[in-house]
Amino acid sequence: MCSSVFVVTGGFLLSCCNPHTPQMGTAQSQERPEVIRIDRSEIPEEYKTVGVSSDVVRRVNAHSRFRGDAEQLRDELAREREEKARLRQEMLNLSDLQQRKTSDTSMPPLPDDIEERKKIFDETVERVQEKFFAYHRENVCADNEKEIMECLKANPGRILQCAHLTDSYEKCVADFRQEVLKGN
Repeated sequence: MCSSVFVVTGGFLLSCCNPHTPQMGTAQSQERPEVIRIDRSEIPEEYKTVGVSSDVVRRVNAHSRFRGDAEQLRDELAREREEKARLRQEMLNLSDLQQRKTSDTSMPPLPDDIEERKKIFDETVERVQEKFFAYHRENVCADNEKEIMECLKANPGRILQCAHLTDSYEKCVADFRQEVLKGN
């Protein structure tokens, strides 16, 4: 198959195939086109006007429509990419929400786990009872309480008459508290 290439650089460059050169096989790969150089000044005036066939016009118009279609396709592709990004973000948000929901509602404990927790709780209760409630000390401030009660009975409606007794009672309670906290 023979093709001509026209390149305008100050003139025309024509490339033609030699009609005597075989077109098939290894000879084709060794084909040397003939090159003829024609300057603009050598072209007759009647050849300077170029006629264009309707086929060429259709191809050019199709190419310009293709450009419009390409822009439309680019816009559509951009919209689809934005939609895809929005959907991807929405999926990530839903995934995060689902993870938070599953972490908030943990699985119910297993029966063995319940028994172990109950055992630990019971042991802790026993230790607290032994340390704080099992041993009841005698009321070391009973004498101070008795003295305050007798004063209040002797002075009904005159509480301030017994105020001096509360200082010794409060000191007794504070000393007892310190003794208990030290473990004595």
